[in-house]
Amino acid sequence: MAETFKLPASSLEEIIKIIQAYANEKEGILLSLDDITQSTGIPRTVVSGNNGFLVQIGLITEGNKKSATDIGRSLGRAYISKIDYELERIWKEIIAENDFLNRMVSAVRIRNGMDRTNFLNHIIYSSGQKDTTKNRTGANAVIEILKSVNVINEVDGKLTVTEIMEAEESEQIVTDETIDTSQTTRPNPHPVTNIQTEQSITINININCSVSEMDELTDKIQKLIKGLSD
Repeated sequence: MAETFKLPASSLEEIIKIIQAYANEKEGILLSLDDITQSTGIPRTVVSGNNGFLVQIGLITEGNKKSATDIGRSLGRAYISKIDYELERIWKEIIAENDFLNRMVSAVRIRNGMDRTNFLNHIIYSSGQKDTTKNRTGANAVIEILKSVNVINEVDGKLTVTEIMEAEESEQIVTDETIDTSQTTRPNPHPVTNIQTEQSITINININCSVSEMDELTDKIQKLIKGLSD
């Protein structure tokens, strides 16, 4: 069976509070469940239930006590300062690098949209988790995360990948193809002539010349080839 993905255990609002609490501490300070509960007012069991999700998407470290990672700290501070463009940038980076979240976005795209219930069920099924009330809450939180940073859009109960997200991905594909083309089609700066004799001996002649000299050299090259072939 495929590895399971730990879904959140509460609403997006509570997840944000937990992310902020980790980000508020000085770098390297490890926090217990009780520390987060004290600073957020969120029950210890709920904090614990969300930590697995936050670890899997790279926002906090593993271990009994945890601290924000660099990207987790940046995201938490963006929430605290209400910097929307940073929130979008960081979340899109997280989604792009996390296989599960990336696949969930792709599921909506390849179906040309999904209704909310079907997408919620798909998230739970794909996560490998049981269909429980807690996991349905977590799947709903995943949907709200994707919506909050304009990765998916919801109109009349139908979810679709946003045009902005599609445009960004198309631009990246074009950029990658341009890089590949520039690497594979780079011309050889020195003309190479391959001569094969009757004894199947291949002779490579590298000719260093400017473009203006090519016409003058053409006759000489042809005579040389003819002489070697005779």
